[in-house]
Amino acid sequence: MTITFLDLYNEVAGQPWSMFDADAESYEDLESSLRISIDKATSYLWNLYPWYFRKNTYKFKTKAGKNEYDLPIGLLERKTINGTQKYGIKYNNTFLEYEEGYEELDLTERTGEPEGFYIDGDKLYIYPTPDDVYQIDISYLSLAYAQNEDEEDIYTFTSDTDTLKIPEKYENLFKNCLISLSMLYAIADESDENYSGYKKQYEDALQILMKYCKDSIIDKYIVW
Repeated sequence: MTITFLDLYNEVAGQPWSMFDADAESYEDLESSLRISIDKATSYLWNLYPWYFRKNTYKFKTKAGKNEYDLPIGLLERKTINGTQKYGIKYNNTFLEYEEGYEELDLTERTGEPEGFYIDGDKLYIYPTPDDVYQIDISYLSLAYAQNEDEEDIYTFTSDTDTLKIPEKYENLFKNCLISLSMLYAIADESDENYSGYKKQYEDALQILMKYCKDSIIDKYIVW
């Protein structure tokens, strides 16, 4: 089962005490306030934990004489292996070393196969400067929680046919959590008589989601 944004909207709109119509047939029928609330709730829940289904691999090839490359949008993987910290950037199935003193590196001094890297802003720098074409693999947690009809990753819902990027076995657990959280964002007033009820539903649903997904959570990542 694939969860489309339209289906999700109508399920949220159809909740008890909802003030929205649950019979939308297209994106144009969606109430902007509820649409925005669902978007906010989805982004929050998706990024709340490093769920394994957020993990992606970005591959690119270097160019001779070029050391600066774009990074994917997300969180870079970080692991501790035999007491040594490794980051999710590999060449030839080997982790590249993080160059801590990168400010003092002269990237024009050496060329050759990739050995290390550093990050400055949103750019990745490979050291030494590649002298040929080499494939670099980056393991990261994506911030994109949905896909469009062309199966392109997107960071916000923009069409009724957009779908959540959730494995089928976790769809209902994630959706139950998301519906209650969306209602909290829609109500947006803690003094509202219905707020506490949806908050309890969200907290209970999150516990269940965590229970069945706890082995799927990867907890060592860094942000660039």
